[in-house]
Amino acid sequence: MESSHDNPPALCVLASGSSGNCSVLRSAGGELVLIDAGISPKRASVALAALGHTLEDVSAVVLTHLDSDHFYSSWATVAPKKLRFGASVWVHASHSRERRLDPLHEAGCLKTFEREAFEPARGVAFTSRLASHDAEGVATFRISTPQGELGFLTDLGEVTDRLVDFHCGVGVLAIESNYCPRLQARSARPDFLKRRIMGGAGHLSNEQCLRATEAIGPGSHAVFLHLSRECNSPEIVGGLHEGADYARTIATAEEPTRWVSITGARPAPVPVTRPAPMSLFGPLSGPLSGPRA
Repeated sequence: MESSHDNPPALCVLASGSSGNCSVLRSAGGELVLIDAGISPKRASVALAALGHTLEDVSAVVLTHLDSDHFYSSWATVAPKKLRFGASVWVHASHSRERRLDPLHEAGCLKTFEREAFEPARGVAFTSRLASHDAEGVATFRISTPQGELGFLTDLGEVTDRLVDFHCGVGVLAIESNYCPRLQARSARPDFLKRRIMGGAGHLSNEQCLRATEAIGPGSHAVFLHLSRECNSPEIVGGLHEGADYARTIATAEEPTRWVSITGARPAPVPVTRPAPMSLFGPLSGPLSGPRA
């Protein structure tokens, strides 16, 4: 096995979908950080082994939010025992009182973040902005390394100009492309679920993802996350981004992606104010979306 030390930092999505979401960020020094832990520790261990790693290589877990497909409950007891000694689990301060986190509190390994940068592994700095998702919101991350920057956005109800400005110009962008509106409308899902997904506090459509990706402008690569198994397909997502000047990786629920090197970041421009931001990135209007959930 080739050593990962002193290689460029890289991202691998172990799984992404409604059945579970978990990505692994590898630092240039070989430390691993899990971004979300929505698959079982056993499954994560098997996936990491295929990459030449173990759970003991994991220095930290950083959670976007606590939906069950992003935080599998047994991690609360497994993380203090199986991860690298001294590993921490990071969660946004507004989510930290969730009872499922009590074992992490008791083990002393739960840490919180808000807007200030934090460093879960050497040479890897996370800065977060909270975005709309259901009642509690979801953390998005701009992740900085000496070699490049990664933007990580999933489970977004909408992409605002504030979020575009915050993530603008990263080298690699990982962003959800959850559903095709036409497939969603024709699906047998109950109306309340369609409203929740499409109403501005649920998930991004493929078209919203496309507009957000173009506005953020990743320097080298875009990774598309959380595709709906019932209301989307890799072929639809890939077709929308055909001809783009960034490389593309589409994550699935079943198989890990390749390693995507985090390089090629561009300096973020000075934020600008744009009129009527919701006309660009807000929830779908008209009969498909229904009222907000």
